[in-house]
Amino acid sequence: MADQEGAKPRKKAAKADPAAPPRVRRSYLRAPERRAQIIAAAQQVFAQSNLKGARTRDIAKAAKVNQATLFEHFASKEELFEEAVVKPLLDTMRGMNERIPRYAAAATLEDMQALGRTQTQRQIETMFDIFPLLAAALFSDLEQGKLLYREQVLPLLRARAEAIAPLTRESLDPETVEFAVFGTIFALAMHRNLSGAACDPAKLAEQVATIITTGFARPRGEE
Repeated sequence: MADQEGAKPRKKAAKADPAAPPRVRRSYLRAPERRAQIIAAAQQVFAQSNLKGARTRDIAKAAKVNQATLFEHFASKEELFEEAVVKPLLDTMRGMNERIPRYAAAATLEDMQALGRTQTQRQIETMFDIFPLLAAALFSDLEQGKLLYREQVLPLLRARAEAIAPLTRESLDPETVEFAVFGTIFALAMHRNLSGAACDPAKLAEQVATIITTGFARPRGEE
C-alpha cells in the first residue's frame, strides 16, 4: 500500500556497528551483597574524607550505584558511618580482647615472650588495617568521637586492663599499662599510614613484646 499523502516516511532501524564494543550489562547483586559493596566503598571514602567531608554521591559513585539505591539500604550518611566504620572497628577490638587470656597459660618468661610476639604481631597487623577507620571514627567529628570513645572504646580498653591485671606487677596500674601498649601500637600504625614507611609487623612485634615483658631500660653496667 502506498504511503498516505503527507505522511512521514518511517525511519529505518539503525544497524548495529560491528566495531562498537559490546554493551556491558550491570551485574545484579542481591540486597546483602549490594549492602556489603556500599559499606566497602564507604569505608574508603570515610577514611579519605572523614564523616563531615564525605558526600553520599561520592560514596554511591565509589560503590557504582546511584544515591537512591544507597538510601534504600541506609537512611542517612550517619547510619552508613555507623555500619561501615564504628561497628567493624569495635568488633575487631573485641576480637583482640578475646585473645588476652592465653597469656595466663604461659608457664615461663620465655613462653610468655613467644606468645607475646605472636599476639602482638596480630594486634599490630589488625591496627594497621583498622587505623584509617579508627582515625575517622574518633576524629571526624569531635563530639561524636568523644561519645564513641567514652561509651565504646574506653570500656574495651578497661576490659583489656582487667584481663592483664593478674600478669601485671603490683607496683603498676594495669589500666596505665594497657594505655601504653595500645598507644604504642596506635603510634606504629599512624607512622605507617601517614609516612608511607615500610613496616614489618613481625620485627615490630618482637620489639614491642620485649618492651612489654622485660622493659626497655639497659641494665646498669651494660655498655
